[in-house]
Amino acid sequence: MLSDLIKRTGSLLAKVSSAPGNIKAAQKGHHGTNIKKGKKVIRKISEITGDTPQETFARRLGYLRSIDPLVFEELVLEAFQRDNYPIRRNHRYSGDGGLDGRVYMDSGWWAIQCKRYQGAVHKTHIEQFREDAIREGCIGGVFLHTGKTPKNGKQLSQGVTIISGSRLTDWLAGERKLR
Repeated sequence: MLSDLIKRTGSLLAKVSSAPGNIKAAQKGHHGTNIKKGKKVIRKISEITGDTPQETFARRLGYLRSIDPLVFEELVLEAFQRDNYPIRRNHRYSGDGGLDGRVYMDSGWWAIQCKRYQGAVHKTHIEQFREDAIREGCIGGVFLHTGKTPKNGKQLSQGVTIISGSRLTDWLAGERKLR
């Protein structure tokens, strides 16, 4: 009973503390435009279908690989918000490197990294992301990408949850829970 109250209070505090950063980010030109585009993409992704589940996956993945990388970041943040996770947007885009945002889960802030890959994930990107997440005081990281996760991906990702493939496309389409 007490633990439920603490969790709810922590979640409420996270929502309140994340709101000002989201408002400031949304008011800025590029952020506002990319947030709007991300919201459109999140609606469109669920409309993309094929004759088979494999074809649906391939079409969705191809579409995600074609959108602007900053819109992909906003799309991911919108999906977390859609699922009632408090988020924190950055006040400016980090470019290549840095965190793309934060999400409040499991009683703490997790770093978010979004990558649109054509090929396989680079080990150095995951390692750098893990270091960035720790440096920023996050309890873990969520690395979302459109590429291929190597077979040793689990070993690469200690402290980092990797989301890719149909798990990513189905979640973004609202057809699957992330957790």
